[in-house]
Amino acid sequence: MCAHFLIACMLAICVPFMAIMPHGIDSLAVTAAVPSHPLPREKMMRLPVSQWKPWQSALSVWKALFLREAMVRMFGSRVAWVWLVLEPVANVLWLVLIFSIIRIQHIGGIETALWISCGMLVFMTFRRTVSQVQNGVGANVALFAYRQVRPADVVLVRAAVEGLSMLVISGTVFLVGAAMGWMAWPVSMWGVLEAFTVAWLCGLGLGMIFGVLARLIPEAERIIGFLMTPLMMISGVMVPLNIVHEPYRGWLMYNPLAHAIEASRLGFAPYYHAVSELDLTYAYQCALVLLFLGLALFRRFNQRLVMQ
Repeated sequence: MCAHFLIACMLAICVPFMAIMPHGIDSLAVTAAVPSHPLPREKMMRLPVSQWKPWQSALSVWKALFLREAMVRMFGSRVAWVWLVLEPVANVLWLVLIFSIIRIQHIGGIETALWISCGMLVFMTFRRTVSQVQNGVGANVALFAYRQVRPADVVLVRAAVEGLSMLVISGTVFLVGAAMGWMAWPVSMWGVLEAFTVAWLCGLGLGMIFGVLARLIPEAERIIGFLMTPLMMISGVMVPLNIVHEPYRGWLMYNPLAHAIEASRLGFAPYYHAVSELDLTYAYQCALVLLFLGLALFRRFNQRLVMQ
């Protein structure tokens, strides 16, 4: 589990640095004029912005975009922060209510509330990240008038804001549930964080791919929106995958999100009856492929995304 989590952290750290590459292309001539030895922060801040190194420019852009996105996400409207918290909590509560009405107390050997919370919160981390990344370019077209801001910067920062907000919300839900006796404390905290990280990485990669498709082919946005509901059904959020017989269960396990959801439940309870096909290495491989395709598409269609 620790090795898998370290791989996830390395992916999450490497992806932003891959996005620095566009900053470096336009800054090669400028970088040559900057001294090769590191400058103190005070002297660096006195340099003209045009003489900053690529990584300095990228960090400055990411910081400004992060503060902007966080303010808009939480205070963009009077009830923005309320909806930010209420949506995942409401989705968990109505499913718990439905399962309580039909008197299902345990699923796979763990409490129903815990089983539903893990599945729904991991899936919402994925879905919200996809949505924010997919709409990131269209919502920030005006910022591309600044040469330092690239489409990849916007989507990476939006994904980071969404991932952090879902991490805080999910942690609060699990903490309150454990304090009230509705669910158990996680046995493997790393395993739970790993599952959420894999879902976030898959959401980032798929969101970048969908974002390019939606900008180049506007009609594709309707099809993309339609896919999310079936995806929730086949990922094990509402229906245990153990009840699906072979070979159909094997087909469903090609979905990396199903592995992340099952891993999150296993992190809370080692005695959970997870599917035998659970393999987080496969989920990491899918996340890596999605991230590579997403970054490649953003790099290939960078000018069209800005001018579209």
